[in-house]
Amino acid sequence: MRGVRGRRRPAQASALSGRANRRGPLGTLGALLLIFFSAAGVPAQDDRPNAPTQSDLIKQANAPISSIMQIRLQDTLAPEFWDVAGRGNTFSLAMTMPLPEYRLLPFPQLSLLTLPVAVTLPGDVTGFGDVRIADIAVLDAGHRVLFGVGGTLVFPTASTAATGQGKWQAGPAAAVAFAPERWLLGLFAQNPISYAGDSKRADVNALFLQPFVTYQLGGGWFVRSQPQMVFNWKTGKQVLPLDLGAGRVFKIGRQDVSLFVEPFWNISHDGPAPRYGITFGASLLYPDFWGRR
Repeated sequence: MRGVRGRRRPAQASALSGRANRRGPLGTLGALLLIFFSAAGVPAQDDRPNAPTQSDLIKQANAPISSIMQIRLQDTLAPEFWDVAGRGNTFSLAMTMPLPEYRLLPFPQLSLLTLPVAVTLPGDVTGFGDVRIADIAVLDAGHRVLFGVGGTLVFPTASTAATGQGKWQAGPAAAVAFAPERWLLGLFAQNPISYAGDSKRADVNALFLQPFVTYQLGGGWFVRSQPQMVFNWKTGKQVLPLDLGAGRVFKIGRQDVSLFVEPFWNISHDGPAPRYGITFGASLLYPDFWGRR
């Protein structure tokens, strides 16, 4: 594993509640489930020289920030909320882009771009969300332990006030990971702080902690947990979810694909937040992206 993504938002109105359009994404969810449960085919194994092993692909697919290029589609449905009536849904598109040493800087970089394409909140408010970028400079702390530091940026691109925070944000980011044999364990942290934007909107300063654990079952199958914890320094509010999911890495033709399903429950919350929900994810993996260039 060469890195360490975000999923849920700060503990503010848009941050604690949102999750993608209730109609279009539900069709997407059905398609993902159909593919997932019919994916009893070919595990992701490549016979080319220096190609990553299936074990490596599983670790990369489940690393929040990865050392291989990926295009990730994710849909999170929250059927019920605390303190407010209604449901929520978020459909997002993300891309992990590793930059080899000396490509831009004299050390490897791992970047993550997240586009919240459709955020639906209770009350049937739907819109585009705030774009997020994280970039980590990787320091090899050992043969199995990796550590990286960098920054995170948030752009006020939301199409409605409810689906974004209206603030330009920047802050530190860090990641650490340990990958012994069948395991991947680590922590990804980001703390964006607002420095400009709509003066009528509240200032933002929140810590996002994402511990991640993956265990490989064999045949491309894995179980995983990646709770998205939020600690809002401005309001003192927090969201502490508990989740557990399963998925598989396999091939469709020559394309490496990862799919997972991951239910979650909020065991602690402040303000409007989902009681529970389920996340569906699909990733296209490109392990030899830089090898072709």
